Amino acid sequence: MHTSKTHPAHGSQMIKASSNEMDKNQDIDNLYLCYQCGTCSGGCPVTRLVPEYNVRKIVKHKKENRIDIKNRFLWYCLTCYVCYERCPQEVKPIEVLHSITNLISKSGLAPSSLKEGNKKILTVGRSSDLTKFTEQKRRSLGLPELKTDVSKDFKEIAKMTGLAEMV
Repeated sequence: MHTSKTHPAHGSQMIKASSNEMDKNQDIDNLYLCYQCGTCSGGCPVTRLVPEYNVRKIVKHKKENRIDIKNRFLWYCLTCYVCYERCPQEVKPIEVLHSITNLISKSGLAPSSLKEGNKKILTVGRSSDLTKFTEQKRRSLGLPELKTDVSKDFKEIAKMTGLAEMV
């Protein structure tokens, strides 16, 4: 079970989850090995472009069981696995981040743009509309036409993974 409350120091909404809920998809033994060296953030391509995005701080907040669910940077991860590969303690920062965003999503608190994109994928099988320009460009490049409805497979995947209940 999780609870959310407003943090008194800066008014952001925080979420506290039971250790069982937070760690379903995360081996927490390694989480506590993190000594905040910053290797994860130092190698992160997002951090190079957006210095406010800080994987090290996200891991620290998870370790403290103190997550700001309104922190838009939680959703900036490219899933490139550089942090995972470089962590000297095998903390698996990307899995820490995914456990946080999964909890937020399951709580119904994911950003609306993410929810809308997921709904679109479940409806038509893509995150954006297939435009006439795209169709013409594909033809001019000799590419095959894209199927107009590939949502059946995505719906089955969403059902199996629980995504269908989150959007």
